[in-house]
Amino acid sequence: MNKFYDLLKYIIYASFYVIVIKTGMDFYEYKRFLKLYEPNSAPWYTEALLYCAASFAVIIVCFSLRVIIKRKMKKG
Repeated sequence: MNKFYDLLKYIIYASFYVIVIKTGMDFYEYKRFLKLYEPNSAPWYTEALLYCAASFAVIIVCFSLRVIIKRKMKKG
């Protein structure tokens, strides 16, 4: 069961890293091709802010699950 939790933890962390890398690539694209995104009504960084908020939510959930699982494993 411990290996399953480790695998799940690694999958969640890898997903978080992919989100961070993609957000960084999007930010670079926005900065490099700024004229391409000027006609849009929303600011160019709105999508990056949404990704950051989603990533922060994932971090909080992962941390909470990790604490809960460690407490249950100590009891058992």
